[in-house]
Amino acid sequence: MLRIRPTLHTPQVSRWAELLIPLGLREMTPLPATASPAGTAQRCFAADAGRILLEEAIGFGTALAFEVRDLEKFAQWTIADGTPVTLRPAPESSGSEELALVAAPDGSVFTALAVDPLDTSGTPPKETSSASEGQLAVVALWYTPDIPGAESTLANIGAKPDTILNSGNRAQYRAKHGGFVAAHSGTGASVELSLEYAGKLEVLATAVSAAGLTGHLVDEAYGRTLLVDHPDGGKLWINERQQDLYGYDRH
Repeated sequence: MLRIRPTLHTPQVSRWAELLIPLGLREMTPLPATASPAGTAQRCFAADAGRILLEEAIGFGTALAFEVRDLEKFAQWTIADGTPVTLRPAPESSGSEELALVAAPDGSVFTALAVDPLDTSGTPPKETSSASEGQLAVVALWYTPDIPGAESTLANIGAKPDTILNSGNRAQYRAKHGGFVAAHSGTGASVELSLEYAGKLEVLATAVSAAGLTGHLVDEAYGRTLLVDHPDGGKLWINERQQDLYGYDRH
């Protein structure tokens, strides 16, 4: 089992919730296991594929995290495939006894947590490479100077290739139980939250407008994007599921 669940650190948890709900994400109660101590304000939302954890913090930023079924087996398999993993005790009252830290070649360290496999929120009905019409998926954008190293790390934790740019500057991988990680060429290592929609973005643009939020559609080289103003002063990118695959391979 592997599911993408980035953690969005923000001082604006409630306002982010007010953005995610009109887009179609559903709040999860009770909260899945996290890596934070008791008393930290958190809310978790499930898309059609993948989840997002909102966590109260002084500053704004995104950390990449994964959900798995069995943490020790995940660590064993990942280490055997060549990616270092360290198991550590989780903070008290976090809902988990252990957490795993996955070390990527570019210096990034990601978290993996064991969650209840019977809670399928954020898992597509059909675990295939094709997205269903109207499906909203969580995408963690991983900027890295080492695309091959990122691809190796994602493959070693059990993710599968989805859409790969032939030039080697972008590689999107999917998790079987929901969500994507898209590795982009960058001068440094960082992670950002985005979404992907399998359908016409006008549907989401209408929902954004009806909720009193600000967003606009733009045309990119690979398709269209809905840019939505978010509470921390930036824009949340929602990309249409890519249909023009010139220069790309889809697996």
